Amino acid sequence: MQIFLSKSRLFLSLLILAVFLGCGTAEDEVPSVVEPKPILYGTVSGKVTDTKTNNPIPGAVVKLFGLEVKTEVDGIFVFQGIPYFNEQTITATDPDYQAYSQTFTINQARLVIDVALKPLKDPEDELNAFLESFSELIESLDSEKLPAIQARFSESYVASDDPITAFGIISGVIPSNYEAVLPTFTNVFQKYSWLEFIFRDKVMDITHARKASIELFLDVDSENAEDGNLRHLNAKCNFELRREGSDWKIVYWQLLTLDVRL
Repeated sequence: MQIFLSKSRLFLSLLILAVFLGCGTAEDEVPSVVEPKPILYGTVSGKVTDTKTNNPIPGAVVKLFGLEVKTEVDGIFVFQGIPYFNEQTITATDPDYQAYSQTFTINQARLVIDVALKPLKDPEDELNAFLESFSELIESLDSEKLPAIQARFSESYVASDDPITAFGIISGVIPSNYEAVLPTFTNVFQKYSWLEFIFRDKVMDITHARKASIELFLDVDSENAEDGNLRHLNAKCNFELRREGSDWKIVYWQLLTLDVRL
């Protein structure tokens, strides 16, 4: 009987020990809490330029991650807070250029994406057509075309104030500002019975699809309406032009040299 009780106590002790150890193992197997990785954000910046001139394009609209900005005068754009590792699409649009789109993934603090836009039209071809049309309007000596001539000038147009250009203004050849365009060419149409207005040797400096300057020679042959005297004028000119809406406009006119022969 004594032996049986000892065995019973031993069995009970082993059972208690097994339960105790089993509980301890269960506690050790509780999974630890995994902290989520922090979401990282980066900055995307770049410059929008003209493919032909490599000059910056101001005012282009750039979109990314639901955000929208316009490029500055230097063509720069900046987006902040763009999440890492998510595929993003950046787009750039401008009324005078073909649209641009690029897909990318950011995995660094700062990513630079430069964008080059292709003009919808060739500015050089447009400006040549502009000058040809401008000379045809003046050569017509048709007063009904005076509003069309004025439309070739920007409302912000102004002539240079240097002595040579001032002489051209006094001579009634160059309008001093936008308000003087109609009076100047009205006087020209009344003064001459025949007029040939030729732009030649053009050197164009195209900034982008909305801004350009042209240095050229202007040959003017005319016949005075009163006495029939012929006159030849040769001038080296500098024009600055800007696209306003869909049309190019003259914003500045300077005479660099002037030679008048009667």
